[in-house]
Amino acid sequence: MNTADKRICISAFTHREKLSSLISWSQLASSSYYYRQKAGRQGRKPSTHTSLQDGSIISNDSVVIAIRFILAEEFVCFGYDKITDDLRANHFIINPKKTYRLMKEQKLLCGTIIKTNMGKRQFVKWRVQQADKPMAQLCMDIKYIHIDGEKRNALLLTVLDVYTRSIAGQVLWWRMRKENVIWLLHQILQQHEVNGITLRNDNGSQFIAHALREYLQEKQVVQEFIHVATPEENSFIEAYHSIVEREVLQPRQFEDIQTAIQTFNRWEVFYNNRRLHGSLGNISPKQQWNRWLIKMNKETLPIIYTKALSTKLANENHSKIEVKPILVDKMFSEQKPTIFENQYQQNSQTVFKNFSSL
Repeated sequence: MNTADKRICISAFTHREKLSSLISWSQLASSSYYYRQKAGRQGRKPSTHTSLQDGSIISNDSVVIAIRFILAEEFVCFGYDKITDDLRANHFIINPKKTYRLMKEQKLLCGTIIKTNMGKRQFVKWRVQQADKPMAQLCMDIKYIHIDGEKRNALLLTVLDVYTRSIAGQVLWWRMRKENVIWLLHQILQQHEVNGITLRNDNGSQFIAHALREYLQEKQVVQEFIHVATPEENSFIEAYHSIVEREVLQPRQFEDIQTAIQTFNRWEVFYNNRRLHGSLGNISPKQQWNRWLIKMNKETLPIIYTKALSTKLANENHSKIEVKPILVDKMFSEQKPTIFENQYQQNSQTVFKNFSSL
């Protein structure tokens, strides 16, 4: 018979015998019978203030601010034990347990996964994107580009327009963070009218970042994620990557990152203006865009030829061809997105500084 059963038996006979006798006969300790579990957390309540070595007292909120100040310093990646020593060196009277509790409550511990309040991701409803006009359906992804001279991989971020198959923008660099993605999308959205754009991407860390999702919401761009381990749901950008592998990477090697960037600058101009796509009826993405503009009774876009082809045509007295400078890969030279000036100013300044030499 357990303690609970003995209590029930004692309660049934309390009107016939003394309680002390019933407890003694049941061989139940008095402390066990009279014990009642209290609601809430057991033990002493945690302190709300912290003392300093000069005798003054400050609130725990001020201690948290001090911890955040320490962690904000560049290269600092301290756990609660080192943070405690740093606080003590700054005249705080605090023990490691309290530091751990405060850091855990504020999600400041090393390795803590910070959950955002952006809600659940919106996954794709249709396996293949369907677009009826340019800049209605976009897709983006990242591809490794091997730099043979450096013996390491760079990352190529590409945003593709589904209707025309044209490259809306691309960035090539050693690292690809959320700031780089926001910058590229900002350049694209500055050049085109935002009206019902849907952007499809995978579940990479750059694409699920709180900052990027917040920026796209601000710009009223619908972001949809493909399901895990289903790259076929992002088939257009995957097909483009196979084209890059076959027509750009296999025939050549890159000695350095600058050579690769220049090559992809020329590739973008050729791809958008001259490369023929079988899925479009053997026309270029720019020609597909112009067909839609003609249908809408709008002015068409000029076809930009490579330098060698445009010189040859000019020498043969053909019509004048306008050769425009490359618009993409002038890294971080334009106006920064508004989101950088608020929450991510420090990070964006670092990124802009790293890319200023391109």
